Amino acid sequence: MKNNTLNIAVVDATAAGKGRRRFTRDAIGSGVRSVCGVLEKCSIKSRIFLAEDVLDNGFQGKFSHLFISGMTMDKVAVNRIIKLWRKNFSGKVVVGGPITSELADSLFSTKADLIVIGEGEFTIEELIRNHYFSSNGSIDNIETINGIGYFDEENEVVINNFRKYSTREEFHSFKASTERILDYPNYFSAKVYVECVRGCSNFGGTRLKLIDGRECSECGYCDSDCIDDRANCPAEIPPGCGFCSVPSLFGPAKSKTVNHIVNEISQLLDYGVKRIILSAPDFLDFGRDDLVAPKPLFNPTNPEANADMIEKLLSKICSLEKVSSGSAWIEVENIKATLFTEELAKILSKYLPNTPFSIGCETGSESHAKLLGRPSGPNDTLRAVKIAHKYGLRAHVYFIHSLPGQNMETAKLIKKLEPYIEKVTIYRFRPLPFSAFGDYPEPQPAVRNLESKLISEAANQVNLSKKKDLVGEIIRVIISEPNYRDKNGTIAYILGGGPMVAVENSRDKIGEILEVQVIRALSDKLILGKIRVS
Repeated sequence: MKNNTLNIAVVDATAAGKGRRRFTRDAIGSGVRSVCGVLEKCSIKSRIFLAEDVLDNGFQGKFSHLFISGMTMDKVAVNRIIKLWRKNFSGKVVVGGPITSELADSLFSTKADLIVIGEGEFTIEELIRNHYFSSNGSIDNIETINGIGYFDEENEVVINNFRKYSTREEFHSFKASTERILDYPNYFSAKVYVECVRGCSNFGGTRLKLIDGRECSECGYCDSDCIDDRANCPAEIPPGCGFCSVPSLFGPAKSKTVNHIVNEISQLLDYGVKRIILSAPDFLDFGRDDLVAPKPLFNPTNPEANADMIEKLLSKICSLEKVSSGSAWIEVENIKATLFTEELAKILSKYLPNTPFSIGCETGSESHAKLLGRPSGPNDTLRAVKIAHKYGLRAHVYFIHSLPGQNMETAKLIKKLEPYIEKVTIYRFRPLPFSAFGDYPEPQPAVRNLESKLISEAANQVNLSKKKDLVGEIIRVIISEPNYRDKNGTIAYILGGGPMVAVENSRDKIGEILEVQVIRALSDKLILGKIRVS
C-alpha cells in the first residue's frame, strides 16, 4: 500500500470527557492540525472528526487507520471511539496528546495499538518512513523508533526511549495543516489556535517537599544554561512549576518564525476563519529564544521580552486585509506577569486594542508561589493587571484550587484584582504525569475543602458581577450554533472574547457577525442578548 492510497481518520477528542464537550466548544487547538500537516507532507490523506460527531454518526467514509488526540480526562471518550472503530475497521489505532503521558497506563486504559509520547511530528514521520501504516504495523525495527509505546508479541507493554525535544530549527520545519480546518463544523465561529511558541522558559523547580520525600537539594543546576545539568536534578524533580508538565514534555521555549505564523493565519482567514488565537504557554516568550540562541531559553525573566519581534509579528498580522478591515479578530493567549511591561502594553493596545489575554497566577500567596516554582507571584500579577487596565486591555487571571501547600490568601487576592480584570478562571489541581506533583492524589471538589470553596466562591462572585456590568451594552458576536433550550435561539460568541451569549430569535443567522444588545446575565458564564435593530 502506497502513502497516497492511505486515508487516516483523525479524531480530536480534546476535552470530550465521556463523549461530549461541555466547555470550550468554540476552541480548536493546533495539535491535531499539526499531525495532519505531517500526513500532508507525506502525501497521506486525512480527515478530522470531533469525538461527539463520531460517537453520534460513526466514521463517515473509508479509512486505513485511526489517530486520536486527547487528555487524561478524555479516556472514556477515547475508549468508546476505539471500540466503535474496531467494529468496522481493521486498521491500527494510534493515540497521542497529553493522555499518553501516563505511558503504560494509557496503553492499558485505551487498548490502542500504539501511543505517541510528547512531540509527535517527527515520530509520526518516522513511522511513515518505516512503512508502519502501509504494512498495517508489520515492521521489524519498531524498537528503534523513539517516543512510542506498544504491546509486543507476548502482549507486554513496551515503552521505547523518549524522543529528544525538537530544536528551534526542527520546530520551524513543522507546518500545521490549514485545509483541514474545514473539517471542524464550527470553524467559521470558533477560536482557532495558531502555535507561536512551544515549550516553557521556566526550568526552575518546586521547593516544596514532595509526597514521596523528594526535596530540592539547592545544587544550583536550576541556574545552569546546560540542558544536561537541568535534566540531571539530583532529587529527580521535574522542571517547571510543580503542577505543570510542559517543560518535561516539550522542553525549553522556542518560537515559530514571523513569516511562518503570518502565512498560516493568512491561509486560515482565506478558508473563512474569523477568530485567531496566538497560542503559547507564554506569548511574551515569543522571540526571546532569538536573544539567547544558540543556547536554549531556560530563564523565565532574563532576558526581557523581545518587544521588537513581538511588534514585527503583530504589525504583519494586522496588515492582513481581513484583520485590518475588522472582519477577523486576533488575540493573544497567555502572558507571564513578570515579563509584562508598559512598553508591551502599548504594543498590544496599538495592534490589538481591547484584546483579552490570560495571566496564570495560580495562588494568592507570595511564599506559596515561590515554593511552587512560579517565576512570578501575586504582586507581579497585580502590577500586570493594573498596567493592562490602564491601556484598555482585558486581563483574565487563572487560579488553581487544592494545590499542595494551599492557604487562605487566594480568595483575598481575587477580590483585590476585581477592579482591573474581566474574568477569573478557577481550575481544580490535577496531578499530571511528568510534573513534580504527578504522584499526588486527586483532590476533592472545592465544596469539600474550606479554602478551595472560598476561592471558587470569590471567582464566581467576580465573574457574575462582570457579566452584570455588560447589561445594556452593544457587542459584536458571531452566531455559532443552535441553542437547544430555545427553539428560535442560538449560542453566539463575542468576537473580541468573553462569555457565551444566548441570542433570541436568531436561528436563521448562524454564521453571521451581528450586533447584539445584552439583556441580562444568566450565570457567571452566560449572558442573554437580542439582535440590535438598526
